[in-house]
Amino acid sequence: MPKKPPVIKFPTPMEIPGPDDQSWHNGGDIEIALYARSLQIAAKKLIATLDLEPNPKTAWDACPVILLYRQAVELNLKTLIDHGNNFLPTPTDSISLSKTHSLRWLAQIVCQIIRAVGWESEFKCEGISTLAEFSALVAELESLDPVAIAVTVGRSRRDGSVPPQLVPPKIVQFAKKLDALISLLDATADGLAAQDDLLAEDDFKPTIQ
Repeated sequence: MPKKPPVIKFPTPMEIPGPDDQSWHNGGDIEIALYARSLQIAAKKLIATLDLEPNPKTAWDACPVILLYRQAVELNLKTLIDHGNNFLPTPTDSISLSKTHSLRWLAQIVCQIIRAVGWESEFKCEGISTLAEFSALVAELESLDPVAIAVTVGRSRRDGSVPPQLVPPKIVQFAKKLDALISLLDATADGLAAQDDLLAEDDFKPTIQ
């Protein structure tokens, strides 16, 4: 009796969730990436206008640079986590990811992803050679919130002068580190996306019954 030809069964669309079904941005990844890039560009344009000489009238003008970079880094951290979530034993909840603004918490998840894929030796840029240095830089950025520094007890300066960590020259130097950090996060997110696509292709291999 002749054998029946094998039946090749492909997973149905219901068995393969779409990439945006459970994302923190509801599919707005392109828009988020463009906005993050615009924040960084705006910060650079502002830096180009700064007076780097001591001047009490313009000393606070550099502070918005920190806020622009802070949000740009936050969005890049979330994007990396979005692409690397599948490599974690317990993926980060999309709702928690969308609501949080804690850079330190996001950095912890990024470190978990980097360790999970074994990229510790590749996750480097100018000023960052280890995950500990990465976490420290992100923590420093979060600690530089101008309002938080200005109102902290013991740090307030009644003469209106800017705190030493927020003077324009220091912010300009710090911005260079943040530019390198953003490039690292962007490149890593692309690498994770490519790796995730390869895994998805393997899962989609037909099964012969």
